[in-house]
Amino acid sequence: MKVVQALCRKSGKESWLPGFLKVAAIGTLADVVPLVGENRVIAKLGLDLLSRGPHKVGLRSLLEIAGLAGKTIDSYHISFLVAPRVNAAGRMSTPDIATRLLLASDEAMGEEVRALALQLDGENVRRQEEEAEILAAAKKIVQTDPDVGARTVLVVAGESWHRGVIGIVASKLVDSFCRPAIVLSIEDGVAHGSCRSVPHFDMLGALERCAPLFVRFGGHKQAAGLTMAASRVTELRRAINDVADETLGPEELMPRLRIDGDLTFRGITGGVAAGVAALAPFGAGNPRPVFSARRVEIVDGPRKLKDRHLKMALRQDGRIFRAVAWRAAERHDYLTEHKAALDVAFSLEQNQYNGETFVELTLADLKLPEV
Repeated sequence: MKVVQALCRKSGKESWLPGFLKVAAIGTLADVVPLVGENRVIAKLGLDLLSRGPHKVGLRSLLEIAGLAGKTIDSYHISFLVAPRVNAAGRMSTPDIATRLLLASDEAMGEEVRALALQLDGENVRRQEEEAEILAAAKKIVQTDPDVGARTVLVVAGESWHRGVIGIVASKLVDSFCRPAIVLSIEDGVAHGSCRSVPHFDMLGALERCAPLFVRFGGHKQAAGLTMAASRVTELRRAINDVADETLGPEELMPRLRIDGDLTFRGITGGVAAGVAALAPFGAGNPRPVFSARRVEIVDGPRKLKDRHLKMALRQDGRIFRAVAWRAAERHDYLTEHKAALDVAFSLEQNQYNGETFVELTLADLKLPEV
């Protein structure tokens, strides 16, 4: 963005900067760049411009296909609705589709651009299907093969797993099992791997100690990639776990949730919610604040949403708030059994319906009250 800014100034084209800023904001949020310093300014100003418009025909078509036309766009929308569609092109076929879409500026190209947006949408659906299939297979390996699941670093491999999604699968394995993960796609005797780590484990440093096993590798502490002979996967599993066992103990592999402070339902006011919203955009380096409330009752629900999430209504001291627990469907029976009293960790969301703004809770965790 800084290079573009300098070039626009040098060429007298500073009026072009808002258009570039919108694309830079999408890239900043999609690539999980820490939202501090100028990165935060780029993301915040870019989101404002994306929300206000107007847009060139290409970007407008992308936002329409993502269901965001006319909406106030935030970091969540970019991370989960816009970026996956843009990235799906490169993951599943060719990034040229996304490039042509974003470069389109001639209104006469409307039909062609909409076709590109629909193609991106289709590629994203295909990416989701591939990802779900590979993730299910990888989890089955972890849960049924003790040589894999009992180790500190999860190393899983499969024949012809789509290389465009194995990085996402590795991230989801880390989220599910709170351990570093390496996911390898094997084809014609060659294994291509994507690696994701936990905060206390230097993945690149560990790979460097296993370097003789690889044809090539590279990355950084939290994410890396590698290429190796498929016949040496078992050696990799043994070698990288020898490294991990030197530095990672049970404490480092415990999932942790940072609570920023206690907040009773009586303390949740429009002013508090607006104050939290003013800290946006949220993301890497600027996480959304998480609060806790004690002895909360579930008075409606929990009800499954799309077989993956849970919706419910919570009450404390006579005040009731709607709440959503994303990817928590497996906890339905537990929450139903203990709905009379739970401690909850949550963040605040401001949503709009019929022109009115209301506060909803996004649940980070729920547990039985401490005695």
